[in-house]
Amino acid sequence: MKKITFLFIAIVTLCFSFSAKAQCNYTLEMNDSWGDGWNGNTMDVLVNGVEVLDDVTFTAGEGSPAGVQMTMTFAVNDGDMITTLWNGGGGFGAETSYRILDALGAEVGTGAETSITTAISALCPSCSIPDVTYNVIPNCPTDTDFTLEVVINDIGTASGVTITDDQGTAASGGLTAGTYSYGAYTNGTNVIITVTNDDDGTCTTSSAALTYNAANCPPSNDDFAGADPVACGMNYTGSTVDATLDEDYPGEPAGGADFDAPNVWFTYTGSGSAEEVTLSLCASDYDTGIMVFTGTSGNLTQVAENEDADACGANPPESYRSFLTFISDGTTTYYIAVEGWNVGDTGNYDLGVTCAPAIVAPANDLCANAEGLAVGVAETGTTAGATVEAADANPTCESGLATIVDVWYSFTASEADMTVITTLGTADQANVAVYEDCTLATQVGCSDANGGETLNLTGLTVSNTYLVRVWNDGIAPPTAPPAGRVEGDFTISVDATLSVDGVENPNAFTYYPNPVKNELTLSAQKDIQNVAVYNMLGQEVLRTSPNAVESTVDMNGLSQGAYFVQVTIGDVTKTVRVIKQ
Repeated sequence: MKKITFLFIAIVTLCFSFSAKAQCNYTLEMNDSWGDGWNGNTMDVLVNGVEVLDDVTFTAGEGSPAGVQMTMTFAVNDGDMITTLWNGGGGFGAETSYRILDALGAEVGTGAETSITTAISALCPSCSIPDVTYNVIPNCPTDTDFTLEVVINDIGTASGVTITDDQGTAASGGLTAGTYSYGAYTNGTNVIITVTNDDDGTCTTSSAALTYNAANCPPSNDDFAGADPVACGMNYTGSTVDATLDEDYPGEPAGGADFDAPNVWFTYTGSGSAEEVTLSLCASDYDTGIMVFTGTSGNLTQVAENEDADACGANPPESYRSFLTFISDGTTTYYIAVEGWNVGDTGNYDLGVTCAPAIVAPANDLCANAEGLAVGVAETGTTAGATVEAADANPTCESGLATIVDVWYSFTASEADMTVITTLGTADQANVAVYEDCTLATQVGCSDANGGETLNLTGLTVSNTYLVRVWNDGIAPPTAPPAGRVEGDFTISVDATLSVDGVENPNAFTYYPNPVKNELTLSAQKDIQNVAVYNMLGQEVLRTSPNAVESTVDMNGLSQGAYFVQVTIGDVTKTVRVIKQ
């Protein structure tokens, strides 16, 4: 979207040469009395029964004044018959109207919610109408006045043209194709420029009212091209009150922020290595939005964006500020847009920039690279640095997050009933879900108690391999200062599920108390051959060989925390998790 801070219509009339049958351009002028465009209603313009403008329309923000009027030209020859057709379907048709203007700008037909019933016979002038465009050039930052750039593209067969304005400026005659400047004009003045064929004064063209109206000059970084560089560890303050809106990008915003409010621009380029770059608008005084892109003007690719962030505060207005983190590859230039939530949201911004080395994604970040688990052996893992796999559906037990980051493990079922256990380290949740394969089409089980999990699985196919998904809060990179990332390490193990039904299973046993302060009591139907105790790092800290149906494990000398107790009965090994108080 081109930055527009003035009311502007460029009337372009193509030059032509005359032969036996003169050619010229007529104009369709589409009007909207409400200011929100044609609401999906459309127009067709036909010349000699052939569509030359098909289903044309305009939306809020298009046209000049924005959302009020749209003009389009079409070529005709002398004697051509012009008809029009108004097409419904969008509603609010009573707000729409249109006019057909001849090559000299005179109205030759009108309509509203209907076709012009009488065909218009085209008549082209016998002289050349100058082909002209107009540009408004603000004088900022010198002052808030403006000049007008009159671009004469072609004068046809005329020997020259004359430029005049309606402000009393002396006329300039005998001009050929080229660019001419007029002004300066006082801020807010409406100026109409007229360009006339020197050989025939009936062939003339005039601009709409051209103006520039701003109480103050926009900031120096108002436009994408004027983006200010930022550095890590710095704060940047300013205001969007006098800023304007520029740029656009395809698609809908993923984080709530979009291009609809006055914005200012910054750039960030890394120092050669990957970084987590955190941008905070928490100290700003208005409802903000922030977006990060790569690319070029008119061809932007979204990297990250945020509108409201709990990181800035739990409640409004603080929670209406913006905060995000993105990964810089160390060499790419990233473009940062600071704006408001809505078109009327402007104010004083405070942009804080902090950086930290990027955490490398774990080796088992993707399901295809799942880390194998040995039954009964605890392993330490982490979600720090894990990435989002947008194509992966969330586990069925996870309803609170739009997307999650995860790591993957696999195990081969040794029994039909097995248990997956996770214990927290620096991770805050370590939830688990189990699948038959990486398509995630069949979920076997899911648990999100958000504090370490014990997921009991039943009906597994012995010798089949299953995939285990572990995730925390689903946020990567971090979004909450000052602690930063809540992703972190955890311990995971998988083992056969223990049964306490002593009648049906001679290898079953009971254990108590859990949690345990001093001694853990084990009781089985058959002799307990071996007992081994492991800490959360997988290190063996106790081992006994009771060879009895009853046994006690002295845990007085162990530190508080979680332990895995591995029990062997009748050459079958089972593992349980106990808590030492």
